[in-house]
Amino acid sequence: MTARSYISDKKVEIIISAATCVIILWLLTIFKVNSVASTLIIGLFLVSWVSAYIYDYNRKKGFYKRLSDSVTKLDKAYLILETMEKAEFLEGRLLEEVLYEIDKSMAENVKLYQQQSVDFSEYIEMWIHEVKLPLSAISLKLHNLMKSDSGETNEYKKLLEETRRIESLVNQVLYYVRSGSIEKDYHISKVSVADVIHDVAMTYRENLQDNNMDFLIEDGDSDLKSLEAKTDQKWFVFIMGQLISNSIKYKREETHSYVKVLVNVDDLQNVTISVEDNGIGIPEQDLRRVFDKSFTGYNGKERTKSTGMGLYIAKELCAKLGHDINIESEQGQWTRVNIKIYKADYYDVV
Repeated sequence: MTARSYISDKKVEIIISAATCVIILWLLTIFKVNSVASTLIIGLFLVSWVSAYIYDYNRKKGFYKRLSDSVTKLDKAYLILETMEKAEFLEGRLLEEVLYEIDKSMAENVKLYQQQSVDFSEYIEMWIHEVKLPLSAISLKLHNLMKSDSGETNEYKKLLEETRRIESLVNQVLYYVRSGSIEKDYHISKVSVADVIHDVAMTYRENLQDNNMDFLIEDGDSDLKSLEAKTDQKWFVFIMGQLISNSIKYKREETHSYVKVLVNVDDLQNVTISVEDNGIGIPEQDLRRVFDKSFTGYNGKERTKSTGMGLYIAKELCAKLGHDINIESEQGQWTRVNIKIYKADYYDVV
């Protein structure tokens, strides 16, 4: 609040006060009051009037300045009421009451929307678990039919591939819903890197075989059997699964395809797990956006119908688990996604 804005706001009171001063001076003249006494009376009035405005301006300016500074410095401006000093003037107290009612109304609405979101998430999770049962039954039935040599193996194989795709999308929805409250569902602990890779390999074994893709492991100088990393095994298996699913989806038809898992341990004992393939690669202009929500890019439009959510969810989960994820690629040659799991001594204490 500036002096100019304050004077502009008080212009009606100033005009009335000035008019009152003129009237008093006129009355003093009519009643032939001594000029010295008149000057003293008018001077006292002016000093009192100006002093009152200066005092009012200073206390209001200090209050509004502290209020403005608090709003600017707070990360969450809606918490201003918690840091606001008690006002010494009527307008300030009225402002406090209004802010309190606004804050109360906002809190009630936020609580309502949060509950609706929780209810919807719980319903989606329940629905997903229910729909998984018939999907599993369909997959099992298709496996049995393929083994029966009925002459329609290729048709059953196509149906099985579509069923797996549905299962993958259903799992993607489940983990996306849970990612909003991952802290309630994950547990960071030392897990065997070999076990994680084994779980991923077993989950995608048939899919890789059906697409004639090799699954390779390259552990460099590290002893994979004894190597451990701090993460949540279930969530990390899902993340790697999204990467392998992309490798299968975007493989090159004219060459023998593979998915390779590379494990590296740096000098600080941070573990980097990479998923590499020799697929169609990613155009350079798309690389910086592949982790964006719903981004499908050139490959997603040209090769297959894509939701653009797989890598986005993988990045979100990595961030919440405290891992770094990045991607490298050369179009038409290869793609490599690297996930760095930090040593995280913090969890040894906790």
